[in-house]
Amino acid sequence: MLFEKPAELKYVIGFDLRDDFCQISYADRTMTGKEPVTFSLSPNEERFDIPTALYKAAGVNQWAAGADAAQMSSDGSGTYIPRLLSLAMEGSKVEVEGSSYEAAALLALFIRRCLALLEKVISPKEIQALMFTAREMDRKMIGILEDVRKRLDLRYAVYYESYASSFYNFLLMQPKILREPASFLCEYEKGGRLRITKLHFNIRTTPIVGYCDETVYPGIFAHDAEGKDSEFLSVLSRELTGLSYQSVFLIGNGFKGDWMKKSISYICRGRRAFMGNNLYSKGAAWGALFRIKMPEAAAGYFFLDKNKVQTNIGIRGYNRGELAACLFLEAGCNWYEVDRTQDIILEDSNEIRLLMRPLRGGETSEFLIRLDGLPVREGRTARIRLHFTMSAPDKLEILIEDMGFGDIFPSSGLKWEQQINL
Repeated sequence: MLFEKPAELKYVIGFDLRDDFCQISYADRTMTGKEPVTFSLSPNEERFDIPTALYKAAGVNQWAAGADAAQMSSDGSGTYIPRLLSLAMEGSKVEVEGSSYEAAALLALFIRRCLALLEKVISPKEIQALMFTAREMDRKMIGILEDVRKRLDLRYAVYYESYASSFYNFLLMQPKILREPASFLCEYEKGGRLRITKLHFNIRTTPIVGYCDETVYPGIFAHDAEGKDSEFLSVLSRELTGLSYQSVFLIGNGFKGDWMKKSISYICRGRRAFMGNNLYSKGAAWGALFRIKMPEAAAGYFFLDKNKVQTNIGIRGYNRGELAACLFLEAGCNWYEVDRTQDIILEDSNEIRLLMRPLRGGETSEFLIRLDGLPVREGRTARIRLHFTMSAPDKLEILIEDMGFGDIFPSSGLKWEQQINL
């Protein structure tokens, strides 16, 4: 009998998911020093943007996705469905030729077709992990992507992160001289908003802590090249003044064309400048790699963005006979990934005193939880189960259950719910 040798799991994928277009980058995790490759719709061009759209041909069950959908929509005979992410976020039903489709199912079909494009360059059997990145990554977005993951029955690990995290991941894999003490990112899609992200590194801490500041401008509104240049230069001189930025990244199609003469001259005064539009998908690919194995170059760093839990949560109690602080929830994890269960034994009391220590410093504080109705049991015979989740970056939800104590004290069935504003 012949057995097929299992494929080596060596690729990680970064999927930049937007409402207008998507991008996919992939990296061979065995080649740590090399940048991820961004999939191009044309082998000889940098056509990275895949329109986030589907097209259904009239009268037949034939669907096209991405660039094919956009091209086929020009004949007007079928149904073109753009902005699939917005439709899924709204929970919409999409009516097509008298049939109703769940928007999440259509988004899943689109993502399936996008991942199928990669089969031209890598085998799906060799994929170890996929990281989705989006501008905002919250419970609603993750819920939709989890639904997509289940619909597609993906057999590899799937992770989620925000654009800020992807920018951080991208910078960690660049030479140190380009990121510390700070880097500057401008994002501008023609006719849209101008978004600025400043990523700072506090090199005085161990580990080195990275954190972001974000500013959004309504856009660039001048009609001629000289006016646009002056308008953008005004923003740059305001945002770059007084701080040391080693590098500036310009991404988005709004920066295409030869209109940034004075702006580029200003940017390049003591800084390195880069232009492109696939930074987020590359950063997401590296983010997937970090989840599998943290490269040595990134091990001494920590990223603190608005999705990170910023408070250590624990309790003071006995561990193997010695009084110690037991950590339940460690700061630095993404709030939407918090799902922790911990059993504790109460010491002749019906109270729990949680210890909360802010990651950015400050005094450790206590939060008292009284378990009303729970009988005080002597001799350390009250076993309590704590289940921690979070509904927002600063809202901790705790479900507490009386688990009893074996055959001596059956569970009372009592439960308590507590919300803590961190």
